[in-house]
Amino acid sequence: MNKRIINTFTLGFALFAIFFGAGNLVFPPTIGLASGTSWVPAFIGFGITGIILPLLAVFAILNFGGSFEDLTKPISSWFHKVFNLFLMVGIGAFVTIPRMAATTHELGIHILFPDAPSIVTIIVFFSICFYFTMDKTNVVDKIGKILTPLLIVILIVIVGKGIFDPIGSPVKTDLKNPFSNAFISAYQTGDVVTGIFCAPIFIAAIIGHGYKGAAMRKVAARGVIIAGLGLTIVYGGLLFIGAEGSAIFRQGTSSTALVSAIVDQVLGNFGAVALAIAIALACLTSAIGVIPVIADFLNKLTKEKVGYRIWALIICILAAAVGSFGVDNIINYTMPIFTVLYPVAIVLVILGVFRTFIPNPGAYRGTILLTFLTSLIAALGTLGLKVPVLAQLITILPLSSQGFAWLVPAVIGFVLGAAIHKGADHKMEKESTISANE
Repeated sequence: MNKRIINTFTLGFALFAIFFGAGNLVFPPTIGLASGTSWVPAFIGFGITGIILPLLAVFAILNFGGSFEDLTKPISSWFHKVFNLFLMVGIGAFVTIPRMAATTHELGIHILFPDAPSIVTIIVFFSICFYFTMDKTNVVDKIGKILTPLLIVILIVIVGKGIFDPIGSPVKTDLKNPFSNAFISAYQTGDVVTGIFCAPIFIAAIIGHGYKGAAMRKVAARGVIIAGLGLTIVYGGLLFIGAEGSAIFRQGTSSTALVSAIVDQVLGNFGAVALAIAIALACLTSAIGVIPVIADFLNKLTKEKVGYRIWALIICILAAAVGSFGVDNIINYTMPIFTVLYPVAIVLVILGVFRTFIPNPGAYRGTILLTFLTSLIAALGTLGLKVPVLAQLITILPLSSQGFAWLVPAVIGFVLGAAIHKGADHKMEKESTISANE
């Protein structure tokens, strides 16, 4: 029993650390600042996208035996390869991982050593990542036992001090839709995608400890609860501290500058050191959790002709190059990518969680297709590439002004896809019966 408790906490801490990366420290205070006195609905919106859905991704994958490929089989045999390629390369290698390295420099190393060049930080960052990811079988244990405990202690100090010794009182802001703003802003954390990425290695780590069947599901559920509680406390605290700062800091303050200023207000001179360590640990744990998944996928996609370690090295080099652009530049070019892919990831997780209630594969296909098309049109609109008729159609969809244009099409796609598939099956059965009678 003692061994199971230790394993559960280690796995839960590791899952928390994998989710808690660069965006998770940067975005909650920014959302809190924008929300002011409306920080509660903002936290609910952020919590759905940043806590509930990412953790549900673990159960969605678990429902399909721990495999993302099996989760997507009802859609198509090729879907997991294409979607994973876009997620892992488009978001993972070009957004999430590079942003972690850039954030480590801008919020950590640069504050302590202003003259240190970013390229040095980035090279050291990815050298450490490569060291930890060379052996993919022990990644989760290394994160849970070595890196996470110190990160949690520092975060608790920052959050606890900020709540019990407030830097100010939240004030009313001009933000009209705090819930939807936070829900959509949390796309940038990439945590639903991280959940899809990392659920298989989390489940594999549990199995690696010798748990199977019902015992494995219990350990997974308890690990998810531990991670969820940690994320709720930290996110809620950081968002609330950001709301406290709405009376002090001007709206539009850059995310990195805001976090640095808040921690300085909360912890004084010690704040810079604490923030630097927290940033480095948060970013390292997430990057170390995601890199092996991408490398393993690309290794299998190329039929192991390149090798896992070589792919891990390639990802580190590629991410280092992108990371040199800086946090704000990375954030600016990534939102259209998230706008297209994130709603698809969300509905895929929901379909996986409620697997037993899905009538047939057509429901999966219809939901994914209409969600993707709606999100693609919306994303092209934000880039100024509008097709007038389609752009007008998007604007009249319910909840489109709040950023949820994809929601109703997803429901329609579910119903139509299920009905079309059922009709096709009925037609085939009828034709088979006629053929048999003849």
